[in-house]
Amino acid sequence: MTRVFLISTYMMSAVFLFGEIARRGWSYFSINTTTMVEDLICGGLLFVAATMLLKGHQRAKLMMVGAWGYAFGGMFVPFFAHLEAFIRGVAIRDDHPIDDVGSIILKGVIWSLCGVFFIIALGASSTQDSVND
Repeated sequence: MTRVFLISTYMMSAVFLFGEIARRGWSYFSINTTTMVEDLICGGLLFVAATMLLKGHQRAKLMMVGAWGYAFGGMFVPFFAHLEAFIRGVAIRDDHPIDDVGSIILKGVIWSLCGVFFIIALGASSTQDSVND
């Protein structure tokens, strides 16, 4: 797997680990713990996968596939539920304003990138691929 793939994995890990907290703050845990924990688990999985790949761990490819698969699946509902609420003009949750188009676009970009990197991880030729390719 390439160095760009490794850096992208670390970057997306940071997005999941710090993005939601930076956006909503720690106090959001009392409002919706589930979404916060989901993002933290996702970021942690991506970080561990990237670190395993960097260190040449035998199971790095498997972990990378799992982490990107979790991220891709995990972003499905946040993106499409928010998009559907916008299209229908009906707020599903009070803390997701339907007129926040920027948030919908950002979720769509993150979901799409996770899908692309999931496919890349699936297609990696072997667990022994060099990070320096």
